[in-house]
Amino acid sequence: MRCRIPNRSCLPGVLAASCGLIAPLPAQQLALARNDNVTYSNLAVGWPASSIAFRFTANAPQLAAAQVFTGNQPPAAHTLEIRTRHPVTGAPDQLVGQPGSWQTLHTRSWQGAVFAQPANVAVGQDYFLVWRVTGMFHQHSVSNANEPSNVQVEVQIGDGVSWNNIAQLPGKFRLFRAYAAGTTTTYGAGKAGQYGAPTIALSGWPALGSPIDVLLDGAARLTPAVLVIGTPIPTGVPLGWVTAWTTPDVLLTVTTRAQSNPTSGGWCQTFFVPNTPAAVGFPLSFQYGVFDPLAADGFSHTGGATAVVN
Repeated sequence: MRCRIPNRSCLPGVLAASCGLIAPLPAQQLALARNDNVTYSNLAVGWPASSIAFRFTANAPQLAAAQVFTGNQPPAAHTLEIRTRHPVTGAPDQLVGQPGSWQTLHTRSWQGAVFAQPANVAVGQDYFLVWRVTGMFHQHSVSNANEPSNVQVEVQIGDGVSWNNIAQLPGKFRLFRAYAAGTTTTYGAGKAGQYGAPTIALSGWPALGSPIDVLLDGAARLTPAVLVIGTPIPTGVPLGWVTAWTTPDVLLTVTTRAQSNPTSGGWCQTFFVPNTPAAVGFPLSFQYGVFDPLAADGFSHTGGATAVVN
């Protein structure tokens, strides 16, 4: 499921209060996406299939960042890079720009990195986004086969030395052009459930026309949860059985998914920022609550998270 961020006029005015330490991000703006949804096939990647390449046709002259859909394992260092397509073999060839690296997140979600040096590409020519995996059994960035919006892309599989398999799959990836910085922060304390206090995180770069992914981790598995969407409450409002860190302007119900290593429930909710100046500067905030039978009062929750769009 993916959602459009509510119109600014539908939410209360911008709060003057700070959300704590808000760090600037090297924000990017979406240039190209394939199979941009949160469905996934029950497939994993890792040794010996340690390199995954997604073929694409460039639609922007420079690419500054990329994302794939992965997770379901402890954090590990993964990289993303752009490579040319060999004119004879059709395999990934020369590096363009410099790779970007990140520590993966446990939640099955969209995640990725800013390239250490942007990739200058020719619009209309084919390239590969190459994902180099560390460790075993990370979620493969492939959409569920039953997703009606699937688009098949060429995916090449390698062992880090050679490319030994080519398939047509609904590969999931996003490519971004450079853009001005937005900000994100997390704040406040959660309430413990059966796996401890569930956590919230924001993945992506808050920019006009781009996605923001709101991640839930450490929650009860296969149970109802609610995503509260509004503006930040930096000091929190104790309500006895919960502490509210976000105004409840919009409520979205979801069902957590089962995750392994470590066992817990999680969710990734994608929002697309409207490409309108009215969204700039708005402190869009989130908090997850989880119906957990093993939590006090049968309910656990996260702290808050805020994205300020630029």
